[in-house]
Amino acid sequence: MKYILSFFLIASIFSSCADSNSQTQKGIIISGTVLNPGSGQITFEKMMHDHTLPIDTILLNDDNTYTYEFTGEAGFYRINFYSVQGATIIVDQDNLIIDFDGSNTTSNIKTEGSREIDMIEGFYLAVKTEFEPKEQAINESFVAANAAGDLDKANQAKEDYMALQETKQNFSANLIRGYELNLGVFQLATSLNNDTNLALKDSLAQALNKKYPGRFYIEALVAGLDKARATAVGVLAPEISLPNPDGVTVTLSSLRGQVVLVDFWAQWCKPCRLENPHVVKAFQKYKDNGFTVYGVSLDKTKEKWVQAIEEDNLTWTHVSDLKYFQSEAAQAYGINSIPFSILLDREGKIIAKNLRGNALEKALANYFEKEGGM
Repeated sequence: MKYILSFFLIASIFSSCADSNSQTQKGIIISGTVLNPGSGQITFEKMMHDHTLPIDTILLNDDNTYTYEFTGEAGFYRINFYSVQGATIIVDQDNLIIDFDGSNTTSNIKTEGSREIDMIEGFYLAVKTEFEPKEQAINESFVAANAAGDLDKANQAKEDYMALQETKQNFSANLIRGYELNLGVFQLATSLNNDTNLALKDSLAQALNKKYPGRFYIEALVAGLDKARATAVGVLAPEISLPNPDGVTVTLSSLRGQVVLVDFWAQWCKPCRLENPHVVKAFQKYKDNGFTVYGVSLDKTKEKWVQAIEEDNLTWTHVSDLKYFQSEAAQAYGINSIPFSILLDREGKIIAKNLRGNALEKALANYFEKEGGM
């Protein structure tokens, strides 16, 4: 059940609307055997936005079996065994068998019968089988290059990894396209990258929202994709208007006419600090061509922010409202992790996103080469 459980970690980052009582399902039987039962109750609970709502109790028979008839709408639910262990399940099309062993604290719940869960587990197994050995090989190459001080090989390993992730996204998308539309597909759709598979993810979200209206987790996905479209490649980047370290407001649009990297980062973000030397190198190489950086810090204090600017020699435009991930800019761009960057052309349109390592230099070289040839 670990894949189903991971959904709630993903869904919890979104704001949501109240659940509805549409689309009633009847006749789903949930049964099983409970070994070494504890004291208390077995409860059937509905997954809400930020809590579980107990809606019924399940009685255990004298022979330690139980049978529960589900009557309600299709969705994500949870069976809680004696407040010791719970199984998060999709209740939609199939009867379920859920066995529990109170003496085993590490692997004490077994679930069978759900085509959604079978599909999810099959998906992750296929992806793992195809890509885990390749990811491990690249990681080993990166570690060895770092240990040897070979910066070129380390950077190549980073580029190989990013390229592999794109291939992994395409592989995942092709698998998902072949699946029946159900709540398991919702789980899998959240694994798709907005930049690589925005159209597919959006079409799935819209279809799921139509089939399962009023589900807060699907509505949250739809809302998140609405925001993702605002920062898709080819659109005009949303305006940012924040103060620099001197308190002077600098807008992103004031840099029109230059090629701009909008770089979301922070002093406390180690991956950001590791990426900064690559950005500095690109800036020094192409600033005379009209390239600049608009750094948006998600720091909480001015002192830490300014300290990092000086330590990393970041000699470009910097802005921040010092509101961490509640920053107006982070909210406008739908950012929940950093580093995050967007490359804009001279008109302010997005031409690339999240260029790591040498990828930024290569993208700039291609852009200015094409510009020079026009």
